[in-house]
Amino acid sequence: MPNTIQIIVGAEKERLILESVFRNLGADIVFSRDLNDALSIFEKARPRAIFIVDGEDPPAEIQIREILRIAPLIPLVVLLKRRDSSKAIAYMKLGAFDCAQSPWTEEEIRPLYKKCLNLNGTALRLDTRQFEKQNAVLAIAGILTALIFGFVSGWFYGFNKYRVEVRPPSMTELPYSHPSGLAFEKDTVMVSDWYTQAIYKHSRTDFKISGIASFPDIMPVGLTDGTDNIWLSESGGGIERRMRNARFTLISKTTIGTKPPSGACYDGLYFWAAYPEGNRLSKRMADEALTEIASFTYPGSSLTAFTCDKRFLWAADEKLKSLVKLSPDDPEMIISKTELPQYASKSLKITAMGSKDGKLWFTAEDKGKGWLFNVTEPR
Repeated sequence: MPNTIQIIVGAEKERLILESVFRNLGADIVFSRDLNDALSIFEKARPRAIFIVDGEDPPAEIQIREILRIAPLIPLVVLLKRRDSSKAIAYMKLGAFDCAQSPWTEEEIRPLYKKCLNLNGTALRLDTRQFEKQNAVLAIAGILTALIFGFVSGWFYGFNKYRVEVRPPSMTELPYSHPSGLAFEKDTVMVSDWYTQAIYKHSRTDFKISGIASFPDIMPVGLTDGTDNIWLSESGGGIERRMRNARFTLISKTTIGTKPPSGACYDGLYFWAAYPEGNRLSKRMADEALTEIASFTYPGSSLTAFTCDKRFLWAADEKLKSLVKLSPDDPEMIISKTELPQYASKSLKITAMGSKDGKLWFTAEDKGKGWLFNVTEPR
């Protein structure tokens, strides 16, 4: 079996060092510059082990979790840039097979490399004395095989006729802890995280990460859909309009307040922003300046998160423990209140909302973990 390994490293200098070390060890190396690249070529490369360089973007914690989601048994080694035993222990608790301390030399890497390749197991040796016994049971095995085939065929027919289709999960723990906004793209849900300063693309069928875009110069505290763009809220109150390309190229930017809204959305005609201070809803033109045309008082108790679609405004109300439905024509009157089961956790804090295809999506923080979940839109 080829000694193929995959190394995730962005810096060219470190890549050259690792290439020299692993070539001398006889490894067949596949390099990936980031997690996106690694996940896209993983199936084609089929590596025996994966090595991750610590201290790059996204953090090693996220890379470990996402790789182990698609390959839970693969040996995964973190290459530490600085010697840190506590960090190594933390990575191994997350599922890393081992960690290599700096400096990365052949003497340091060799034992880890060999251990990774030896995880394929021990070859089994056939006992030739068993062949005589095999002849005696071949006839019986043939009869049993026919019976089993008939049983399995009947079971398979019944399963296909009466099976219930497995639905996608409605809630998942995120591999990051501070989600702050939601937007959608075909079969993808995009989640911003203010702490890692990134937007993560998740499949709506299994929630696996399919892409990551980093924003090292801003802190994305909110995210929502436009017609052919997204709006991103900054921590300082700025609202950025960005393209839906891989890099989310900036189109325009404006500031509509000193603090960011707790939620914002576009209903197809107007841009709405919600502010917990004073329970205020702001209705704005979708122009470059996001000009305000009306202001309303939210009729609930606590304007925790907010979104809208072409028909309704929606709010998550922490005090009411409910999903509140409003009319865009009269936002100061509640149409309905629906209890959210997730509020059964007293420590849950909903951080963002989004509406898509008859479902309302939420991001939340709870006991140091990030969550993504959805509920069917109330009637």
